[in-house]
Amino acid sequence: MPATVDDDLLLLDAFAAYARRQLEDEASVLAVGLGESLRRAAPGAGADIAVVAGRRSPAAERIFALRSGMRPQWRGRAHAEPGSPGVDFAIWDRWRLDRVPATPEGFDVLAIITTYNEADIIEQVLDFLLAGRVRVHVIDNWSTDGTEALVGRYARPGVLSVERFPAEGPSPYFDLRTMMRRVSDVAHGSGADWVIHHDADEVHVSPWPAVSLRDALWAVERWGFNCIDHTAVEFRPVDERWQPKDDLLSSFDWFEFGPDPGHFTLYKAWKPQPQLVSNAESGGHSVEFPGRRVFPYKFPTRHYSIRSTAQARKKLFVDRRPRWSPEEKAMGWHVHYDGFDETSTFLWDKSQLYRWDTIDDELLLQRLSGVGLPNNPWAEETLNP
Repeated sequence: MPATVDDDLLLLDAFAAYARRQLEDEASVLAVGLGESLRRAAPGAGADIAVVAGRRSPAAERIFALRSGMRPQWRGRAHAEPGSPGVDFAIWDRWRLDRVPATPEGFDVLAIITTYNEADIIEQVLDFLLAGRVRVHVIDNWSTDGTEALVGRYARPGVLSVERFPAEGPSPYFDLRTMMRRVSDVAHGSGADWVIHHDADEVHVSPWPAVSLRDALWAVERWGFNCIDHTAVEFRPVDERWQPKDDLLSSFDWFEFGPDPGHFTLYKAWKPQPQLVSNAESGGHSVEFPGRRVFPYKFPTRHYSIRSTAQARKKLFVDRRPRWSPEEKAMGWHVHYDGFDETSTFLWDKSQLYRWDTIDDELLLQRLSGVGLPNNPWAEETLNP
């Protein structure tokens, strides 16, 4: 049955439920339906977020802004599924980017990159981070393709450091939990203002297109949050044009959202705490610590795990599967590539994907929260607020 406007409105309700869960405060989010007056809604002042359905007159919005103390942060059109009628919406809140002071010179953001055999793209990932004034520490799991040597060319005190892990030499299996404990140790001793647990085949970006990642983290800190959730955006090859060291950001236009339930909780950036934090038991998906305050809007992670058939076959069948820890496999980990075999072409059909340049026009709510997406473990809660 085709989706209706009611389905699209349900997606707005789902976003409101998601925001309440992130803020852990039922009174923090106000939902304003199509038939509700902004004048009546404004006394809900005290809300941190208002999800407003439908277009409102400029006069009504000015009154709402004055009475609520909020401003429109995002505008879009909600589609419960492709082809649904859609409904205009605005997300209002109190977090004003224009009032955030300039990021201090000494504001220190550290990306901790774990890597194994990513020589074809590691330099691009490093260039992106360093251009954004993000310090980098690379933990190389004894790559055999020259990745560690390429990283070493960037090594400079206060800019980039690199280690091989485990220190005693290569191990027969990739032990993810031990690697994540090392990430926690490095983060704890880093002295950084913020830390990002970063894969070698991804690019972290701000949710505001005109704001750098470093500046966005400074704003989030000013607003009193100490942890960031992420939306996994998985770019997929649709042809075999990719060649090693081709520009990542311009080479891939088509994506899908992270298809695994674990992609819907990605607390992978945080402000280091006095105590050692833990992310090992979640496989690096969720950093845990007392007093954690997660910013309600997810930051996008642009992931380029599969870039061509040749690259994918080497990665999956040579570099990854033989090295999975049997113990971790028995726990249900390392299953995200199980649907592929040596006959797979690793090319996707464009009709099953989305174009990156349309994400905010068509999928803003999904980008900011993950609501309405397949395999979302929070779907029942968010769609029945």
